[in-house]
Amino acid sequence: MSSAADHAPVEEQRTRLLEGLAASIREKGLAQTQLTDIVRHARASRRTFYKHFPDKDSCFVELLHRVAAEIQARLVEAIDREADWQTQVDQAVDRYLAELEAEPELTLTFASPSLGERIVRAQREAIEQYAVLVKELADGEAFRRAGVREISLEQAYMLVSGLHLTVVRAVDRGEDLAPLAPEFKAVFKAVLA
Repeated sequence: MSSAADHAPVEEQRTRLLEGLAASIREKGLAQTQLTDIVRHARASRRTFYKHFPDKDSCFVELLHRVAAEIQARLVEAIDREADWQTQVDQAVDRYLAELEAEPELTLTFASPSLGERIVRAQREAIEQYAVLVKELADGEAFRRAGVREISLEQAYMLVSGLHLTVVRAVDRGEDLAPLAPEFKAVFKAVLA
């Protein structure tokens, strides 16, 4: 029977490999990243990599899920659920843009449509998780008190995917994301109001 102590080194190896992939993406992009780049950054062996992942795509899908979950956790943390609904929208948009702007190489890679079906599916799942969060916020007490109507998951998905692709477009062009914040806030507030 394995203990938590036995499991820790295995999880540390897996995390290092994911961090190695992220470092290589920052350095040269996903398409140019080879297994040797991942293991070099992770200070691991090919054998160790294959103990955890069958291929680079599987490693990338897990990285996408982990990064999306981390960003979403920081997003939730940034939202004051006691504030009025418009302030909550502002806080959510500001944090989301700050998170994506902090990692431009990963932002572009996570939105690339040419990475294969498994990765595109993982991208859609990540956007859906943000849409669920938008719906949860819109269903919150501050929104109800202000008379904000409920939105469907589909409407929330449209908002989030539109925001995300607009960010990707700006990052790809090397543009500052700050000017997008008032635009996103206005769209979110108009849809919700």
